[in-house]
Amino acid sequence: MPQYRPSLTVADLAGLCNGRTADPSRGGVVLRAVAAAHEAGPDAITWVTEARHAEQAAASQAGAILCTEKLMPGEPRAVFVDDPEFAMTKVLAHFFVPPQPPEPGIHPTAVVDASARLGRDVRVGAHAVIHGDVHIGDGSVVHEGVSIGRGVTIGTGTTLFDRVVIYDRCTIGNDVVIHAGSVIGADGFGYVYRKGRHHKLPHLGTVIIEDDVELGAGVCVDRGKLGATRIGRGTKIDNLVQVAHNVQIAPLCVIAAQTGISGSVEVGAGVAMGGQVGIAHGLKIGSEVRIAAKSGIMNDVPDGQTVVGSPAQDRSTAFRELARVRKLPELFEQVAELTKRVRDLEAAADHPKPD
Repeated sequence: MPQYRPSLTVADLAGLCNGRTADPSRGGVVLRAVAAAHEAGPDAITWVTEARHAEQAAASQAGAILCTEKLMPGEPRAVFVDDPEFAMTKVLAHFFVPPQPPEPGIHPTAVVDASARLGRDVRVGAHAVIHGDVHIGDGSVVHEGVSIGRGVTIGTGTTLFDRVVIYDRCTIGNDVVIHAGSVIGADGFGYVYRKGRHHKLPHLGTVIIEDDVELGAGVCVDRGKLGATRIGRGTKIDNLVQVAHNVQIAPLCVIAAQTGISGSVEVGAGVAMGGQVGIAHGLKIGSEVRIAAKSGIMNDVPDGQTVVGSPAQDRSTAFRELARVRKLPELFEQVAELTKRVRDLEAAADHPKPD
């Protein structure tokens, strides 16, 4: 179960979030939890980011409500902030204690090659394996069952959760978080079909994961065929995402679960992808592109565009087509009625009534 830090008061909450209490007399009210409005009790903090949620928050028992003054101007429990969603990142960081890391030092069941270089305050959990010529920077944490291949470099303050596998010669930056079961540096999916069989293409490249990247559980980042597969600084990737060989992801992207990015794709800075997106081989996705969930990308996407559907199209085009598709049943009925009228008119013309 998650562990929580000690409580704070409404006045503390306002200070933490650089906000203002609607009713200063409530500054001493003690808050011990964070909850959605429908679950919040008198000692819980909830939040409102949109007008449609304000009524539910007002009807809740929450002890404090983070919101803008415009959303809930007369609410005495409110703590007014400019950006409630961002304020919640500070609140959650205050309450939540990260999973317990391994004890300081190297667990007696871990296997660490004599040539590996571990910085100050590195923690290595039970049954972890660290091969030769590995360099791990100060303060990094290697949880239970992690395997780190030969020649890997890991920066400072990085955390590898249980059973992460880092293949040989990969580079992991500073303050990176890789969640359980992810695999970095496996061979890319490369074969040549000749003479009735698939011949494997050896992948000689590597993977570079830059600073402040977070990878969810079960993410696979394949090594380059030649050169590096790269995940840019500050990018966040959700669970069960496949990043194929030689993909280049620029800084500050967000990629939701079950997305698959084919080999040699270039993704520009600040791109956001919904879940289950698929991107075909070798395409270029421009900066600040938005890709809706379940979209299939079969052509390059220019900077700043929002695309929807499979095959993906510009949002306005896709929505116009969808609106027309929804009218098809009505159009079929109209065509059937018009067809009947034409047949009746033709029949009448072929068999005129006698004078």
